Amino acid sequence: MLSSTISPQLTKVLKESEKLTENERLLLARSLLDSLLSDSALEEKEWMNLGLRAFQRDWDNEEDAVYDEWRKHYGVSEG
Repeated sequence: MLSSTISPQLTKVLKESEKLTENERLLLARSLLDSLLSDSALEEKEWMNLGLRAFQRDWDNEEDAVYDEWRKHYGVSEG
């Protein structure tokens, strides 16, 4: 079951995990996967926030303020 490419520390952990019940191993596996997924989701959220901040910086500026009143400019009523 154990490959020669696995570190001695991991080999020790895997041997210890064999003492766990099937339910305990499933809970451990789920916890490990959840930790990977939550890290990935957090990283994605951070990238999205960076993009949003850059977009807001580009969008909210003096030069483009004229477009904020487009309804008035084109004679469109609000309603």
